[in-house]
Amino acid sequence: MGFMSSEKISNSLSESLREADADESIDLVVEVGGAGVAEPPGLGRAEKIAARKAAFAQSAEPVAQEIRRLGGEVIGQAWINGSIRARVAKRMIPALSEESRVTRLDRPRIIQADASE
Repeated sequence: MGFMSSEKISNSLSESLREADADESIDLVVEVGGAGVAEPPGLGRAEKIAARKAAFAQSAEPVAQEIRRLGGEVIGQAWINGSIRARVAKRMIPALSEESRVTRLDRPRIIQADASE
């Protein structure tokens, strides 16, 4: 499994991949780089948010297209943390990790409900 050793692949994703078949669907969080924005001074909060969303869309769209081209599915996007949620076959992950705009591939965090209530 040496091909899964990319520094972009998180430990928890690596663990999941060890058990998975090549065609098994894996849910991923794809972190997209290059979404930093030089904001002109004096922008209001709404304009800053709009600028960040636009910058994220610009860097995320080619990654989303690559996910679809590989045969994966884009489930959602979160401009606030610069990530795309996707479902791809395990065999697509090496190609995705080589996409220059991808900074990290990780498993989605499962948020547990507080059961103490």
